[in-house]
Amino acid sequence: MADEFPYALCVEGQWDPKTPKIKNKLTIYFQSKKSDGGDCGVDSDDTDGRRATVRFREVEVRQRVLLKNTHELKIGQQTFTMTVGLPPSEASKPDESASSASKLSSEPIQHSVGLEITKRKAEPCSVQQSSTLDLKKPRLLGELKSEALKEAEPIEEEEETTCRQAVIENVQNVSQDFLVMLVENVLKGSTAESKDFSIEVIPESNCAVVTLSSNKDLQNFIMSGSGNTIMKKKNMNVRLLEMTSKVKAEGLPPSTVSEILPLYFERFGEVEDDVVMFENDQSAIITFKDPKDVCKVINVQHNLKKQPFRVLPYYETLQTALYGKNRPCLRLPEEFTENIDPTLWHHLNKSQKSLDVITRAMSTSFCKMDLSSPAVSITPLPSLLQQGGQTRKLIQTWRENTSTVFSASMSNFKSFELDIQKDAWSEIEPEIKKAVAAAPVTLVPEVHQGSMAVVGLKEDVTRIETVLEDIVETVTKRIQREKGSVTEDIDMSPSIHKIVFCDDVKQKFCNTFPELEIKYLAHNQKITLYGLKTEVLETKNKILEDFVSLIRKPVELHQSLLDFLHNKDLEEMSTALFFTKRINVALEVKDERAVLIGKTDMALKDGEKQLKTQLGYLSFDVEDAGVLRRSDWQDIVSNIKNTESRVTIQTTVNQVLISGFAPFIKDVEKQLRDFVQENSCIEKSLKAHKTVITFIQDHQTQDWFEEVKGKVNVQFKDENIVISGPRFHVSHYVPMFEKLLTSTHHCIMKIAKPGAKKFFKEKESMYVPLAKTKTGCLVQLIDEDDHHGPVKSAIKHVYQFKTPEGVEITVNKADMCTFQADAVVSASNEALVLDGGLSKALSNADANLQDACKQYVTKRKVTVGDAVVLDAGGHLRCKHVIFALAPQYSPAKHHEAVGLLKKTVKKSLNRADQENCQSVAITAIGSGGFQFPPDLCADTIVKSIKEFCEFVGDSVLRTIHLVDNNDVTVQAFEAAAKKIYGVSAVGLGATGGSSSSQQQSQAKASSSQSQVHSTAPSQGASQSVQTKEGLTISLMKTNIEDTTMDVVVNTLSSDLNLGVGAVSNALLKAAGPHLQALLNQQATAPANIGAVIVTEGANLKNKEVFHAVAPHWNQGQGNEQKVLENIIDECLNQAEQRQRKSIVFSAIGTGNLGFPKPLVICSMLESALKFSSKRSTKNVQEVAFALHPKDAQTIQVFTDEFNKKFMIQSASTNNPTQQQSPGPFSKVTSKSGIYETIVGGVTLQVLCGEITAEKTDVIVNSTTKEFTLKAGVSKAILDKAGPNVEAECLQLGSQPNKGLIMTQAGNLQCKKIIHIAAQSNAAHILKRVKRALEKCAKEKFTSISFPAIGTGQAGLFPGQVADCMMDAVVEMVGQNPQSSLKLIRIVIFQAPMLNDFYKSMQNREYTVIQQKDTIYSKIKTYVSTFTSFFTGTWEKEIKQHGGKDIVIEGIKVDPACFSICGPTPTAVDKTKEFLEEMISQDQAFQKITDTAILSFSDKDQQRIQDMQSTLGVSIRLEYKVQKDSESSPGEATLIVEGLTRDVLIAFQEIQDMLKSAKDEQILKKDIEHASELVEWQYEQGGQYKSFDQRMNFELEKTLDRGAADVKISFQGQDYQIKLPEGPAISTTGGNQMNIRRIDKLKATESIPQHWGAMNPTQLFAIFALKAGDAEYNDVLVLFQATCANHNVLKIERIQNPGMWKNYQNNKSVMEQKNGHQNNERRLFHGTSEQTMSHINQRGFNRSYAGKNATAYGNGTYFALNANYSASNTYSVPNAQGHKYMYFCRVLTGDYTQGRAGMIIPPPKNNTADLYDTVVENTVAPTIFVVFRDDQAYPEYLITFT
Repeated sequence: MADEFPYALCVEGQWDPKTPKIKNKLTIYFQSKKSDGGDCGVDSDDTDGRRATVRFREVEVRQRVLLKNTHELKIGQQTFTMTVGLPPSEASKPDESASSASKLSSEPIQHSVGLEITKRKAEPCSVQQSSTLDLKKPRLLGELKSEALKEAEPIEEEEETTCRQAVIENVQNVSQDFLVMLVENVLKGSTAESKDFSIEVIPESNCAVVTLSSNKDLQNFIMSGSGNTIMKKKNMNVRLLEMTSKVKAEGLPPSTVSEILPLYFERFGEVEDDVVMFENDQSAIITFKDPKDVCKVINVQHNLKKQPFRVLPYYETLQTALYGKNRPCLRLPEEFTENIDPTLWHHLNKSQKSLDVITRAMSTSFCKMDLSSPAVSITPLPSLLQQGGQTRKLIQTWRENTSTVFSASMSNFKSFELDIQKDAWSEIEPEIKKAVAAAPVTLVPEVHQGSMAVVGLKEDVTRIETVLEDIVETVTKRIQREKGSVTEDIDMSPSIHKIVFCDDVKQKFCNTFPELEIKYLAHNQKITLYGLKTEVLETKNKILEDFVSLIRKPVELHQSLLDFLHNKDLEEMSTALFFTKRINVALEVKDERAVLIGKTDMALKDGEKQLKTQLGYLSFDVEDAGVLRRSDWQDIVSNIKNTESRVTIQTTVNQVLISGFAPFIKDVEKQLRDFVQENSCIEKSLKAHKTVITFIQDHQTQDWFEEVKGKVNVQFKDENIVISGPRFHVSHYVPMFEKLLTSTHHCIMKIAKPGAKKFFKEKESMYVPLAKTKTGCLVQLIDEDDHHGPVKSAIKHVYQFKTPEGVEITVNKADMCTFQADAVVSASNEALVLDGGLSKALSNADANLQDACKQYVTKRKVTVGDAVVLDAGGHLRCKHVIFALAPQYSPAKHHEAVGLLKKTVKKSLNRADQENCQSVAITAIGSGGFQFPPDLCADTIVKSIKEFCEFVGDSVLRTIHLVDNNDVTVQAFEAAAKKIYGVSAVGLGATGGSSSSQQQSQAKASSSQSQVHSTAPSQGASQSVQTKEGLTISLMKTNIEDTTMDVVVNTLSSDLNLGVGAVSNALLKAAGPHLQALLNQQATAPANIGAVIVTEGANLKNKEVFHAVAPHWNQGQGNEQKVLENIIDECLNQAEQRQRKSIVFSAIGTGNLGFPKPLVICSMLESALKFSSKRSTKNVQEVAFALHPKDAQTIQVFTDEFNKKFMIQSASTNNPTQQQSPGPFSKVTSKSGIYETIVGGVTLQVLCGEITAEKTDVIVNSTTKEFTLKAGVSKAILDKAGPNVEAECLQLGSQPNKGLIMTQAGNLQCKKIIHIAAQSNAAHILKRVKRALEKCAKEKFTSISFPAIGTGQAGLFPGQVADCMMDAVVEMVGQNPQSSLKLIRIVIFQAPMLNDFYKSMQNREYTVIQQKDTIYSKIKTYVSTFTSFFTGTWEKEIKQHGGKDIVIEGIKVDPACFSICGPTPTAVDKTKEFLEEMISQDQAFQKITDTAILSFSDKDQQRIQDMQSTLGVSIRLEYKVQKDSESSPGEATLIVEGLTRDVLIAFQEIQDMLKSAKDEQILKKDIEHASELVEWQYEQGGQYKSFDQRMNFELEKTLDRGAADVKISFQGQDYQIKLPEGPAISTTGGNQMNIRRIDKLKATESIPQHWGAMNPTQLFAIFALKAGDAEYNDVLVLFQATCANHNVLKIERIQNPGMWKNYQNNKSVMEQKNGHQNNERRLFHGTSEQTMSHINQRGFNRSYAGKNATAYGNGTYFALNANYSASNTYSVPNAQGHKYMYFCRVLTGDYTQGRAGMIIPPPKNNTADLYDTVVENTVAPTIFVVFRDDQAYPEYLITFT
């Protein structure tokens, strides 16, 4: 574009950049005269859409645009001003356009069209308006003449340069030549130039345009013409032709659009927007704003799209353009053809009226029509050319307008066809002609096409159209019906017919098909339809549709009613039951079920109600089946059947069932029941304990025997009294025996003393009569389990898992008959016949179970997939038995069988849930006789359980046990559970903890003593405790509205609306609206938070309701907890004041109020305990907390807190003799407000204070998981630490973490801050605290400070937090005993919490208890609590006594279980006292204390166990550690309990065993000592080998006696040895072997020369040094060098050859290892009197490490200076004040720096060689730590004060 249009301008405007076609609009503007522009192109700027570049072809054009003052562009309704300037590249150049513009010259414009009819060629002319004469508008000739005269001079001035035109009007019938001559005549007398003119005749307007060459000629022509005689005669007028601003463009190229023409003509002048296009001749009219532009444009040759076209001036008054001499002649348009409907053409040719209508309509269109054919020809009339100025326009639009008028005329007519069958034509045609005879329409028959057209004016045809169609339809149907009628039958019962045809259905059919015949034939139950086939089929289909759409509703009816209906006519029953009551319902009985059929659900509902109201059944049980076999019974039944058809009587073995119409069955039932009652014998059983039965039978005979004699038969069978006989007498005497049972008092008493059962069995014949005589009671010795059913079977737990829904799934191997659960599920058949497998076993355990099954199946029908729930009894340990009707398995119907089994399992679980069972036991239903493979069966059951738990969600069920006694089935259950649930979440062994705990709890429950008259436990109480003041506190799983306590506490909002809130709403529903009325009476206005309002209980079982207005929990920010505690206290106090005995609370605040559950239960329990201890009266006996059975989470939290609060404490409270549990803490001390204890070497302190002031290495911050909490302790820490720490928290918190981060300390005085994300969950707090401790130890920090985590916003109870934090400390220290951590501080901000933490510490203090562990493990456990290693003295003590764990436990005493029955509770109590006294008198208790007990062999231990079994005594071992003495081994005691004679026998045997054990121990020591001193050897194979230690000792002992020889048995031969040199000679074969004796003392380094003499058999000796001797003085000087103020009493030398030898050997090895001899030092070691004997005999023992110090390692400590060891800590004074210190030789060797926790020295330079000792200071050491016992020798013992 730049090449073609080189001259650019920049244009900018504020138009919308999104304006469409902005580029086109700019192009049009800059090519138009508005801009003074010309030919150009536009480039848009894409930067912002508001800039563009306009390029011009010529520089002059660009200059004109620049010189124009303003440029405005109109877009829509807005006008935008544009800024125009040169491009930046040209802006600085001098203006060249101006000079170019000055060079422009004008040249004449050549016209392409000549406009004149001239005698000579005319000059170029202009139509410019004269300055002196306004010729723009027409004027009268007089006015023109006057104005022309006045302005003559100006006209003359312009005469030579302008052209003017005039119009001659009314020139019709005048030729062209005449007009020329006329003009010439008018112009007579003018100049020669004036004769230059031209004439253009416009025939259609009857005018002609005269063009003259000058204004003067024009004025002369106008003035002369007005008076010309000829013109007047011809009635011609002359007027001035106005100036025009329009041109007409003709011959435009095809497809030229109007939008391009303004663009084209803008170059000649400014163009108006209204361009008029004529597409038929490719022309257009363009209007210029300035008329002067017309002359310019018509004098130029025009081309568009390379096609020339012409432009002519166009005059509005003439309605035509001026063509000059080439004006085209007007021609008539061509004729055209319009096709009309042939039937309409036919009508027009026959109906003159219709033809006239069209002719009149077409008369205005200058045309004529030719109707000779349906293609109507339309021809224009010549008059079209005579329409004046409108002629050309009329010619152009004639065809279109004429066609429109013609079409409009044709639209007034209408035609339609009547389809007529050929066979009906002859009848229909006359009827139609008759009907249209008077109508102005035309019939056009088309017989061969079977149609007839009707044509005419629209209104005429419309009027008769329907009439004609009805005629055709009526005649056609009549003919068709006569030829095509058919008959159809529909089978339908009368009752269904009545339902289908109710609601006037038949009338609706008749209305639709009047000719159709519908009949119902009742005798053959058919509907007959007769009529046209289409009508018949349509009606039949509709009837069948109605029949199919009938609703069928099954109705559950008792089998007896189904049997009754089977024998009745169901049509009659439907009529009697329903139709007579206007209920449109039918009754059917198919496949053993009743079905109601009707049209609507409402009708079926009414029918079902009517059916169940009118039909019924009654039954009664027959206890004496013989009555039903009597003839008179048969007679009465037959009579009823014959006389009363509205009832049916059915009998079974033990039941009579009457069914039928309800009004009649009552009388029949009463008649039959009375007969049975009067004529049957019955049997009643009363169940009681067999002791009670025996007591009534043998000892209360006088109370019943004579009374029942001859009237009823009484039998006493085990635990039943069976009374049989006539009903009248049985009913009379049963209450008598029941009274005897209730008046008899019975209890079970256990005496768990050794030998008690044996004693009573021996004395039974004497004591039973004696008890009867003294107290009147019967005593029986029974088995332990006789009072609660069969012996419990062992339960083997295999698998356990807790589902996300909170249901525990277990797999157990056990006997289902003895398994304890709320319900057990067993498989059964549809008949519920318990004849095999588990069902038979259950029936055996509960004799009434089979009878209950029989009664169930007689009342209702059961099918496969059902589950039947029955109450359990007998010896079963469940509440319910659920019989699951399992399907039979077939591989061919695999999916069906599995689906049915799933349905059965789910239904069983659902039934258990409906019965509020919390536990259920399921066996492998489907296996066994039902043929399911075990794996498939187990897999299906477990899947069903999972689906049930997931679907139900809020089930009451908490535990589901999978139980079987078959190993294969149990394994299948386990595999299925692991497959579906995964590996057990709670691991259990073969005899898992749950089993034992369950059995223990069951045993505990069974062992409780109770009497028949005693009060039952509290309703629903699952756990309860009793305070020492006698207040019972219970947890109950029950609905609050079902409780029976005197007072129930309700919570509600301040508006006192009981309908809001779960608890208040439940109470309102149970109590009724009267409760709200009572509450409104008590409080007439909204109540304050914390108020308690008392009302009566209304319909509740409670006497009163305490309505408490509780607050919402505000995250601990307010006093909500205090308000809650006040509410509880107020309720308890009011109950006490109102003398109520019991009160029950719900879990107040844990629902919508939002209180944390642990906080609520803790507050409740604390309030209850406080109430129990402080009240003065004791009216309230029980405080209970009711928990909704389905609220598993609340139950779990409350139970956990309840157990934590009471279970451990109550053990010690209820049994004062029971000692506390051992704990990991040392004695808790208090000093300056700080509680302190030691945990495995770590100091734990709890104190009140500000944690930000702590100076420990680490401070712990409790915060949120984002580590941004700015509240409470977190705010205090972050504020004090500063913004850098807070920023570091944000950074680290955004990174992956495990709820713990460590930051810098900031402004705090610690080294680091550990931030932990605390949660309101105790388990999480324990984990977080432990992790913080581990982090501290990992980073080698020694001290840490915690706040009371979780007691703030988390809302946890302080005691709970304290327990968690203490447990975390114990776990961490136990798992990391060698950590660097030495001090843990818990800093409490709120002082009241300090007591909770102190109590938690006290609960973990160590106390000695009696456990069932071995002695060896007891000592290990105790010592490991305080030190990291086992203490050597006690370990050696045990090893000296055999080195084995001693397991002597008292066998579980087989208690003597007595069943006592008597007339009164007092008599029973006296009998219990009597039995206890008798047995206690013959009981003995004996203790045997001796350390030799620890050396009992396995044989000895087994002998003691056997004694317990054979003698019936209890022998148990107790061991007490002597904590006050370092060297004391402790005290071992055997306690023997049992009958006196048995205890004496056992005591004597144990004494004998002890003597043997002691002798064996002494012998063992002698053997060991001898082996250390001498070694006897024998020669064999040329080498000497050692005898065993026992033989070595015997030979040395014989030699010591001075014997010359000795006989021994060695290697299967007897030898005679000659002492001391041998040889040894075989006594049998004469073989000889050499022997020798080696003195070990002489074989090694000799003892020091200055030692005193010792006996060869003496192991050690102590020699007192004489004061003043050199040896004495040497030791004294060294001692007094640092201990001058101490008085030395004596110095003794320790001579221990064996120890000396070991020391010297180690010295030699060390010298060789270290490569130098500077390895020995003489050092001091303080000790106590108790340990001296041990050190003298055996040396030092590093296992005592930690006794006094462990700062540099866990070894034996020696000091360079005596004053260090002389302190009381190390040299412990005895009772006389004497102290002891050893002066020792110590192999210190190479040493290094020591540190706490070392158990061996570290390696040298990362090699395997270790340092020999460690010291406190490697530069100048004064303390040495030795880790080997034989590295030191106690050379001298110094006694001093």
